Amino acid sequence: MLVWLTAFSQPLTHISYYDEDDGMPHDHMTQLLQDELGFMWFATWNGLCRYDGYEFCTFKSQAGDGCHMPTDRFRDIALRPDGRIICKVDDDFYLFDTHTCRFTDLTDEQARKAADDIMRYRMSKAQKENGKLVSFTYTDQQGNFWATCKQGVSKQTAGKQRTKRLDIEPRCEVKCLFTDSYGRCWVTTRDDAAIRLYSGDNDKLLGYLGRDGKLHQQYVSFGSSIYCMYQSADGTLWLGSKPDGLFRLHETAGNKFKIDHITNIPGKSVYNLLEDNLGRLWVATLDNGLCLTTEPQAENPRFVIPKNYPKNVGQKLRYLHLTKQGGMLVIAATDGLIMSHLEKDADRMTFSHYQRDPDSAESLSSSAIMDIVENDYGNLFVSTESRGVNRILFTGIVDGRPQLSYHKLSDDGVMSLTSFDKDRLLIVGGHTISIADTAGVKRTLDAHYLNSDYRFSDARPQRLDGNRWIFGLKDGAFIINTSQMFQQAYQPKVVLTGISIQGGINNMAVAYTDTLVLQPNERNVTIHFAAIDYTSSNRISYAFRLLPNEQWNDIGHDRSAILLDLKPDTYCLEIRSTDADGMWTDNVRRLTIIVKPKFWESTLGQLLIFILIAGTFAVIVYTILYIRRIKRQQHETLEAYLALLDENNIKPQASPEPKVKADDPTLERVMVFIEQNIGNSDVNIGDMAAAAATSRSGLQRKLKQTMGITPQELMHEARIKHACQLLTNTDKTIAEVAYACGFTDPKYFSRCFKKSIGQSPTEYKNASLG
Repeated sequence: MLVWLTAFSQPLTHISYYDEDDGMPHDHMTQLLQDELGFMWFATWNGLCRYDGYEFCTFKSQAGDGCHMPTDRFRDIALRPDGRIICKVDDDFYLFDTHTCRFTDLTDEQARKAADDIMRYRMSKAQKENGKLVSFTYTDQQGNFWATCKQGVSKQTAGKQRTKRLDIEPRCEVKCLFTDSYGRCWVTTRDDAAIRLYSGDNDKLLGYLGRDGKLHQQYVSFGSSIYCMYQSADGTLWLGSKPDGLFRLHETAGNKFKIDHITNIPGKSVYNLLEDNLGRLWVATLDNGLCLTTEPQAENPRFVIPKNYPKNVGQKLRYLHLTKQGGMLVIAATDGLIMSHLEKDADRMTFSHYQRDPDSAESLSSSAIMDIVENDYGNLFVSTESRGVNRILFTGIVDGRPQLSYHKLSDDGVMSLTSFDKDRLLIVGGHTISIADTAGVKRTLDAHYLNSDYRFSDARPQRLDGNRWIFGLKDGAFIINTSQMFQQAYQPKVVLTGISIQGGINNMAVAYTDTLVLQPNERNVTIHFAAIDYTSSNRISYAFRLLPNEQWNDIGHDRSAILLDLKPDTYCLEIRSTDADGMWTDNVRRLTIIVKPKFWESTLGQLLIFILIAGTFAVIVYTILYIRRIKRQQHETLEAYLALLDENNIKPQASPEPKVKADDPTLERVMVFIEQNIGNSDVNIGDMAAAAATSRSGLQRKLKQTMGITPQELMHEARIKHACQLLTNTDKTIAEVAYACGFTDPKYFSRCFKKSIGQSPTEYKNASLG
């Protein structure tokens, strides 16, 4: 008879205990409460303790904080409407601000009112036995039941059982689940070789099928372990067993069945059966590959193996599938996937074998194929023994062989696979159930969600009447309503628990902080947080992002965001978490972070830097232009004097006037000296200085200042200039010109002339004549 081992409404209770070993400051606890953010607060004899589901944090009065609290022996606490906590420490009353995490003294009038508030709260939470106080209790926002105890505090978590387990005794592995055309559910077990039949609408046990074809109300074994069932179009039921071959059942009146044991089948371990549109029955065996019969209703059907079926592969088969379009037979084998187009003559069928290719990323993830499913859109999916589910993609046909590629949907080992609806698959693993779409996005139901640590068998789940599902286990089966598979878990609230700036002390008074201002020398900050879930905090994952630019950073179970080298700006840190079932929730906690700039990063600083750079640039440009102007003036002065020398044609009485001031006798004496000695190769700078009535250094400075050249360079330029005049206006030879200009070597003169003018003396003379 089908009974509830655990009723849907029956709670599953788990009790946890917390004491000093878990981080509490003291084992003696006197009171407890929960604030609006979800923190649990405990009054202990060693301070006021806060718990976020992960860590205990203790608050005490500190020296210099202005509070006259003499000890840390908290005897009682109560929550005020404004969120602050009234604390009774020994015989005095104080107020704890949950925003600043600081204690303050109360006036006498405030203390009297606080005593009344604490007494009312104390009486509401007190638990008594025989008139004697035994503990204080509190039921949190999540429904957990907390109670003080002799050592610490206890937490009682009540979970709801979402499944209904079938009363299968003895508890055995379920190998096959099957719903027939009448909606009845067949459940076969391996170890006791039994077959149970249940009503599909109310789950009533109709009986145990015996080898005599009768449904027995008392337990009876069928005698053969049934691994698969199939119902052909004419209503015949087929049972595949291991190792007893095939059974054929025809239902007669009075819940009786005529059972034929078919023993002439090539393989004795039948794992799957399939009828094609020609009425042929195909059989997959684990010990002799594939066979079929064209006369399934004959007294002794003759089974044959298709002529072209491979002999060296595909001998251990698990599942058969006939595609909805195209008439393709798809076979799951322990050593790969086998496919063939159906032919009227089975001996004309050609079979293609596909295995995992180590050199192709688009091959099967594993060669051990467990199951095959086709959805309403004609998409094929295969499950592997240890490497998840693959989607099969047909890419064409080459030489009659279908070309395939594969898209991996999951990485887990799969026990069974079936369609959940037209868009999703139901994937059963060793310990979990996953409902996944074709893109691999899935919802996973695990031991926490199901409130039982189930071990699933490879029996394919079946949909029952009333939108329910039945699943096979290693020790029985259970039923779950579809609505129970999509219940939203508790959505935790994300709270801030600490902030550390520049690696400093962790400030825990930040739960209500919405804006954090960092000073110019503070660029690194660590934000600590927690999602308040006192039932399954270890199952919650976190993510954060720093707007405006960053994407979500998934950080797993870590509960801190480390932000380094922040630039001056205003940021928004967003933190979110999953629920206990791993689904992301809309519980984003936001914190505005303002990073103040250093002076040189501020607007004024940037402006001053700009002005400084612009001023420096302007000075450099002015200097360059000034130098260029001075050099131009010097060059003009030099050219004027050199031109004057040519005009005077070496007449010493001429005195230069252009660009020479009347009060500059030194330059006049220099030019007279050059005019008089331009052909004298023996003169030197000392002679020029003496003629100019100045020292050598004074002459050097004077010429550099006015013409930008040295005395030697001035003499040299004057001789070259005079040489040009002689080459143009006289018939002198090159040697005569060289001697006339003070050069002792005509060849050296030619080199100096070409270097200065860019032409040899001969080229220059020819050009002037032409």
